[in-house]
Amino acid sequence: MNEPSKPPDEGLSRRSLFRRGGALAATAGIGAALAGCENTTTPVAANGAGAGGGKGILGDPTAGGPVDSAGIPLARRDYPVVLPKLGDVVASSAKPERGGELQIYNYADYINPAVIKEFGKREGVSVRVTTFDTLDEAFSKLSTGRLEFDVIFSTPDQLSRLVGRKLVQPLNYELIPNLQKNVWPELHSPFYDVGPRYSVPYVTYTTGIAWRNDLLDFDPSKLEQPWEAFWSPQAEKYRGKVAILDDSREAPGMALMRRGVTDLNTEDPELLQRAGKDLEELNGKVGVKVSIADYETVPAGRVLLHQGWSGDMIAGVISYMPKGVKPDVLSYWYQTQGGPIFNDCICVAANAAKPVIAHRLLNYILDNKVAYDNFAGYVGYQPPLNAIDGGKLLSDGLVPKTLSQAVVTREAFANGNAYLTLSAKGLQLWDHTWTSFRNG
Repeated sequence: MNEPSKPPDEGLSRRSLFRRGGALAATAGIGAALAGCENTTTPVAANGAGAGGGKGILGDPTAGGPVDSAGIPLARRDYPVVLPKLGDVVASSAKPERGGELQIYNYADYINPAVIKEFGKREGVSVRVTTFDTLDEAFSKLSTGRLEFDVIFSTPDQLSRLVGRKLVQPLNYELIPNLQKNVWPELHSPFYDVGPRYSVPYVTYTTGIAWRNDLLDFDPSKLEQPWEAFWSPQAEKYRGKVAILDDSREAPGMALMRRGVTDLNTEDPELLQRAGKDLEELNGKVGVKVSIADYETVPAGRVLLHQGWSGDMIAGVISYMPKGVKPDVLSYWYQTQGGPIFNDCICVAANAAKPVIAHRLLNYILDNKVAYDNFAGYVGYQPPLNAIDGGKLLSDGLVPKTLSQAVVTREAFANGNAYLTLSAKGLQLWDHTWTSFRNG
């Protein structure tokens, strides 16, 4: 097949960084380091009872559902999991550590510089953000123990392995009252971190189809199966201007959804093999680009049809529209039944030098005004806060009506699908599917 093309000016997507390094979740050899720790990993069933027979810090792989490489049960919406408590929480009475630097480890361009500058001024610290390109890089550097951060931005599907490696610390939620005060109730005690123990939500997103409606002569959302748009005869005339996400879960997942598969965490080798072949077919038809720059290339018109993330399209409106081009030339479709929808999260590093200030940052980010300024003024990804009205985002003109499906609602989030943690074997299958396609 032809090698999937990749634009030379491709940037770093706000969503791609953790996903692209997902293969590290298969890392083994950490069981011995956790042996003998507190028995707190018993998963909680949907009805509140214990499920899966979790046993010890690593769980018991013979007693119930599958586990990740750390031996922690795989969290699912109908199989919530209590993560092991490794370490003590910071005391509620502890004094903030004024002066010096608060160190943040984050995606590129994933927090408003004005927001963190104001936080530093308020708290009497300077704030330094260190960015990473892939989870491979981030996890490797964190695991050496030579880098010291206070706050780590992450994703729920990676949380259990950060816990397993003792890279994050349990949180004192008395220091983060905005979680209960402002955040959607569905995320007060999420299924991937029941309690919660280690995380607060950051922003939400969906994965769908983005296109320039003034330059594409058909509407993907009007097709009986919109994902078929990429393989359709209509798309062939746009060869070289069609793109999928450079992501080992998202791209094969799109191929699965195109065929009606809604289990985005399947570990069925036959389904994944077929998804890989479908991606090869797609490349043959349109010379597909593999890109994470949908927030810039679609507004610029260099790509006309792109598998994309909802927040990147809103970010495109905020920061990347070419001069003289109106935002309503951007359109976005999301599969409301079984399509991908989820959130990112934030943690405090296990070796944080300023754990109290770190807790205060998490609380600050969940402040209604701060969260809105971070979203509307820079990031483009919508925080899951009660105060943010999706309808008002449209009526106020922040989001054009052509991107109405890029707005994440509570109802959609509560009933949505997600790419979640896989077993080591399952992760290898997904990674093999993707790398085989990428390597041609």
